[in-house]
Amino acid sequence: MEIEKRLIMLQNTYAASVAETVNTYKQLRALDKIVEKRKERQTQTAPYLNQQLGIQSVEDVFYMLSEIYGCANWSVEKTNDGYVAITTSCKLCALSKKMGGANPCNGWCLDPMIAMLSEVSKIDSKYITVESTLMNDDCCKVSIIVKPEH
Repeated sequence: MEIEKRLIMLQNTYAASVAETVNTYKQLRALDKIVEKRKERQTQTAPYLNQQLGIQSVEDVFYMLSEIYGCANWSVEKTNDGYVAITTSCKLCALSKKMGGANPCNGWCLDPMIAMLSEVSKIDSKYITVESTLMNDDCCKVSIIVKPEH
């Protein structure tokens, strides 16, 4: 099998596995607690992930994760005070909806990204806002303010 086909198969299998796990946690009424625990660990693992993946900018976070996981195809736009990243499709979200509707966005996508973004841009995560997700809207939209006003 060609390497590219093998990579796509692994990406799809990973997304399906996460979607199944998230839906199982929801059925067990443990999803919120697990997402909370995962979020606590994200700030600890973000520097390591950024280093391992060669991430050096806000754009790198979105583009590198898109390339590795093949889940969402993010577009990143520079604004006056930072960035806006948008995607209109997500394999993980779609699979999770089909498997029971549990929300995988925070624990497995957005929280890790926010920790990575905060680390790489050296800003507090409170300046990173999830404006919408594909679980509830037609796009996932994240705003990052890198020049906060004091």
